[in-house]
Amino acid sequence: MRGDASMLAGTRSGSSALITVAVAVAVIVIGIATVSDGFLTSRLLQSTNDRFLTTEEHWLDQTLDHFSPEVNFSLPIIFGLLKGFHFMYLGDDLVAIIVDYFDDFVVLDHRSFQQRYYEFLDHFRSPDGPIFLKICGESSCNGIPNDYVSVLAKKFGAAVVSLEHRYYGKSSPFKTLATENLRYLSSKQALFDLATFRQFYQTSLNLKRNRATAENPWFVFGVSYPGALSAWFRLKFPHLTCGSLASSAVVRAVYDFPEFDQQIGQSAGAECKAVLQEVTQLVEQRLETNQNAIKSAFGAAELTIDGDFMYFLADAAVMAFQYGNPDTLCSPIVQAKKAGQDLVDAYASYVKDYFLGSFGVGVEQSTTFEGDCPWRKQF
Repeated sequence: MRGDASMLAGTRSGSSALITVAVAVAVIVIGIATVSDGFLTSRLLQSTNDRFLTTEEHWLDQTLDHFSPEVNFSLPIIFGLLKGFHFMYLGDDLVAIIVDYFDDFVVLDHRSFQQRYYEFLDHFRSPDGPIFLKICGESSCNGIPNDYVSVLAKKFGAAVVSLEHRYYGKSSPFKTLATENLRYLSSKQALFDLATFRQFYQTSLNLKRNRATAENPWFVFGVSYPGALSAWFRLKFPHLTCGSLASSAVVRAVYDFPEFDQQIGQSAGAECKAVLQEVTQLVEQRLETNQNAIKSAFGAAELTIDGDFMYFLADAAVMAFQYGNPDTLCSPIVQAKKAGQDLVDAYASYVKDYFLGSFGVGVEQSTTFEGDCPWRKQF
């Protein structure tokens, strides 16, 4: 199903207020549903059944490139204007390259991929109740979390649906993460994914209810990066939603943003900050002499690229402050410093016990999607 101009009338025009976030994939981290789509849920307090309203998977045939030109090859006039067309490989797949009269090249890429979504209808006031679209972000989306949205759904008689972000979890268009395959990983493509899904789901709901062109009111929810998507979705497609909630939305994309790290340093305090800086220096030194040993000590031997490994260690520290647990990090490493103990060992214990343990993530350096679904950080 395509997210083109015929279906989303008037939505292809750009908006100066819409910020496109370039996405880079550096570290592959497997999420165990605790930080999915920006919501932090304690794995120690809730069982799997309690954490999710549903984990039943559904699938949408999603367009890979929403911005590929439309060409109708059945029209003879097209062939009269074109010098010809050729074929080439983009990533893993064959696509057509059109050579027009002026020797311009136009890539026609009408491939599709399977995108995972979820629906929860227990509170839905059929047939005209609202539909809450809960946006998943830069992680595997393993279900619809049982949080405040479910409370609102019960109050307003709403259905809750959630679409997994392209390239994450089970919704990857490609088998590998080769650089050329990442060209379709962007916030613009993600917004049109949401618009396409919205139209697809509304149509399917109408068919189930034997309605022709009815429109349920849609409201969009998102936190952090999904919060930005929520705000941009309302801005870009005002005719597709009656409103959005953008919580902690990162709507201002900043390429070079040292202020984030500076804030972490301030939150840590002088003593903890100094120890963290010393840990960084010690890890860098040991990387030069014995990479395998130092990476294995942190449970991250799979991260063969040193930059990925250092990003992983930095991310582990950040999570303690971002989610309100600074003492979990600072107390043991400061105590280790005062006791003259090995600071790297102390930090490794924190990473394995908290970041990989109670916080619930693991690491995997891989260019394929096999086994469990990875949580891949984007920034």
